[in-house]
Amino acid sequence: MNTTEEQKKKGIFTVLGDRFGKLPRWGKVLSVLGVLVVVLAVAGFAYVNGKLDLLRYSDGTIDGIGTIDADEDQDLDGTGLVHNNGEMEMPEGSPFSDEDVLNILLIGTDERTEAVNDADAFTHLNQLDGTEDTTEFSEDARADTLILVSLNIRDHTIRLVSIERGTGVPILLDGYEGEYDWITHTFRYGGAKLAMDTVEDCFNVQVDHYVRVNFNSFVQIVDAVGGVDIEITELEAKALNWEVPSNSMLIVNKVEPGLNHFDGYTALQYARLRKIDNDWKRIERQRTVIKAVLDQVKNASVVELDNLLNTVLPLVQTNFTKSEITALLVQLPGFLGAEVEQMSMPLQGTYGVRTGMDNRLMYDPDWAVNIKALQDFLYNGKTAEEVIAATPETAAAATAETAEPAVDAWDREIDPTDQYFMQNLHSVDLEYPLSVSDFGSSDYQLFMVGQGGSRDADVQQAMVQYLAAQGVRTVALPCGAAAGILLDDYLQTGHTASLEQYLDTLPADGRVDQRDVWQSLYAVYPGALHVVGLGVDDTQAVTAHAMSVLLRSCYTYPEEEIIAAVEGMNSGNVRNAVYWFRAAMQQYPRQMQRYLGDGYTVALRLYQGLQSSVNTGAGEDLAAYDLRRAVEENPDTRMIVFADTDAVLRTGDSLADAMEQLLRENAEPAQETGDPQTAESAAAEAERPLVCSIAVAYGEWGYDGTYTPEEGDTRWNADTMAARLGEYATPGKDLLLALDGKDSPLTEGEALLQGSDTAPAGTVQKLLVLSTDNKVQRSTPESGTEAE
Repeated sequence: MNTTEEQKKKGIFTVLGDRFGKLPRWGKVLSVLGVLVVVLAVAGFAYVNGKLDLLRYSDGTIDGIGTIDADEDQDLDGTGLVHNNGEMEMPEGSPFSDEDVLNILLIGTDERTEAVNDADAFTHLNQLDGTEDTTEFSEDARADTLILVSLNIRDHTIRLVSIERGTGVPILLDGYEGEYDWITHTFRYGGAKLAMDTVEDCFNVQVDHYVRVNFNSFVQIVDAVGGVDIEITELEAKALNWEVPSNSMLIVNKVEPGLNHFDGYTALQYARLRKIDNDWKRIERQRTVIKAVLDQVKNASVVELDNLLNTVLPLVQTNFTKSEITALLVQLPGFLGAEVEQMSMPLQGTYGVRTGMDNRLMYDPDWAVNIKALQDFLYNGKTAEEVIAATPETAAAATAETAEPAVDAWDREIDPTDQYFMQNLHSVDLEYPLSVSDFGSSDYQLFMVGQGGSRDADVQQAMVQYLAAQGVRTVALPCGAAAGILLDDYLQTGHTASLEQYLDTLPADGRVDQRDVWQSLYAVYPGALHVVGLGVDDTQAVTAHAMSVLLRSCYTYPEEEIIAAVEGMNSGNVRNAVYWFRAAMQQYPRQMQRYLGDGYTVALRLYQGLQSSVNTGAGEDLAAYDLRRAVEENPDTRMIVFADTDAVLRTGDSLADAMEQLLRENAEPAQETGDPQTAESAAAEAERPLVCSIAVAYGEWGYDGTYTPEEGDTRWNADTMAARLGEYATPGKDLLLALDGKDSPLTEGEALLQGSDTAPAGTVQKLLVLSTDNKVQRSTPESGTEAE
């Protein structure tokens, strides 16, 4: 057999082994290293190629030219800005570039599924699973965000430049010569390619690449990094919680001012916020989220980065080629934990406004000034603060020196009505304490709160707890004079027997809620709250129990004439107690007065109630009489009064109106000093209402701003409620509106009450609009243990 035949018989791997064995040691080492290099190269190529296959590549062009509806984005406010009518002055020359700087246009588009855009979107979040349905990109989408991401490969820094979406630019398409529109609209006209070309042409910096995300991918990317830590303001927290008018969707968990950990869905809602301030602040929030995402991955391990790429790459669309991405991945470790600089374009004070396509208002930048600022920021190592400090006045500002100075969008006031409702209309959860911002001014003597609905217990607890914190510690309830004594005794001493006797006077279906209310209030304010009972007591038993409470506070020995009566009243037998109480008050009033001391006035009212002999005066019911007497006897005591809603409304002849008149009659006149300022202050004080009417309406807000009153609640005009409040109301939430704030738009205009001609603020000072579905769930034992 010849050599060739032997080799064929042995096989190729045997032959290679024989040859390897004949090599010198150094040859063997080189051979092994060579094989390892080849294997690693092949494996590396396979790994990178596998990753890049996950990308959604598109060169950024689209078929045909898209359109923008004439009524889209017609809300830009140009108040105070100089309006330019001439041709837009565009930069000349080639775009500036640097081989060490890579500029990527991050485009946020508005495709979304119900998983992020339903009113109850948080219930669909499990649909965001990375499948095609939740990552698809559409040619019909609109660009909502443009951020220039600039990577400096030399010093490994990242710079983020938000471009305000309302920035006016020329449309760089045939047939659109001399036409201008918002820069974000260029994406609809010509896709990512036109958006990149426009940014490059207008800002004179090279932009060759883009990365596109939409609402769905945004949520999934933030979730993929484990969520983000973001510091938020009190107003931002209220907007996310739907406690003030907001353009965000409802979030899952309530957030608080300060540092919060957001999941992707909550981060999206944060990045969308603009109704609480303006679009300039919104783009700042978007950059905040991007920086927070970068912070999350800066310490990621190799395995974590690998998993992250598997998740993120299918969620974005880009024109990066595989070879370009491969080159970029080599640089990736250097950017982990890199410094991030941020800026917005155009700079403050460097733009006016102009009218473009479809009479759409847009910002009109001084391009020369903004181009220099951007080039200094991206290429010359200057910080945003240094760039802004070095920016000269624009030509527009110079020509306006003799006119009204231009007002920048960041400093411009929003619509006064919108501003008022942002500050004074709040979504509230009555399971939690109200805040000062929820309630507004509490500078009143008497607070009259409407009752008679399915959530009276919720209203009582919320109002008493809040106002007690403001120093209002006396509560008047339409429960009867004797029942009021029992509840007062419980709140002062914690005697559970008195609470149970009070609860026995109430309808059986409301006792559990009422027990929870007063036990909760006693736990917060033990011995601090007083109760005044108003009106008729239902039974003689409650009067007997109330007399027992009064007798417990007597520390003197009764005179001989009433010893038997006092023993009878303390016998524990209701019939005997009532009999002896009547007899003693009728036959020995002076002795009872000396024995009861300060409690005699209350005892006399109980006796008159038993005898039905209370002289209330013409046209006044017993509850109104009791309230008037309580106010007269305690002129300096601030009080919370719960009454029927009709009694609370300021209709001209209501109980609230009568109390206002009484307080004014009893108020001490201001002393004259001769000082005009003092006189003006006194006049203003004389005009200030002393009674705060707090009405409660029951109904539901629709997502279209409509209002549907609860069946049977006919006091409120549904159409007017919708017209005046619907835009600001949050469906499914309880609302508290302060109508008495400064510069209230509710001091005039259509009434909220049916058949009324009085402006809303003339009828009530606070309005609670409650949904029966939000009733606080309470669970308490039938009775508690006796307080120590």
